[in-house]
Amino acid sequence: MEGALDESIRQKENTSVTYGGFWLRFVATLLDTLVLAPITFGVSYYNIVSLKSAPAMIFITIISIAYKPFMEFYYGATLGKMAVNLKVVNHDLERPDLQTVLLRNIFHIVPTLIVAVLEIPAYSSDGFQSVSGYMEFSNYIEQFSTIRIVNLIAGLIVIVEAIMIGTDDEKRSWHDRIARTYVIEK
Repeated sequence: MEGALDESIRQKENTSVTYGGFWLRFVATLLDTLVLAPITFGVSYYNIVSLKSAPAMIFITIISIAYKPFMEFYYGATLGKMAVNLKVVNHDLERPDLQTVLLRNIFHIVPTLIVAVLEIPAYSSDGFQSVSGYMEFSNYIEQFSTIRIVNLIAGLIVIVEAIMIGTDDEKRSWHDRIARTYVIEK
């Protein structure tokens, strides 16, 4: 079964494909972080120190979660991937469908949703109302052990994924294998 799922697209399609390597994907991720920074950091910071609004936090979370799947589904790549000339393809070297894109992003979507749901009660607590900065917020959230555990697991997954991309012949991470996708150079 593993052989069928992991059959190289080079062998399957008998074509020349250049896989997006670790450093190109790393740069693409950094660029995507910069694209999202005004919302994920800027608006989030304003929300934490001034608004203190759970609905605003949910809105920021939705934007953060939706960016990659939206871009990969509609354009085949995020802005960061476009900038370094990469695209996401399915096993047939075509743009993936929505289900595949959502599955490909599962390791980002699920932990982010869990943390957001767990943070909602924190926004209405008395302790949160006195938070006046991002570091203070980070320290405040650390008291919720479930959030800490989810963040730890998500961090470990990121490390495993980076190792897989760096060591795999086809530069595929865990999420690429689960979704049967590839990141290739255009």
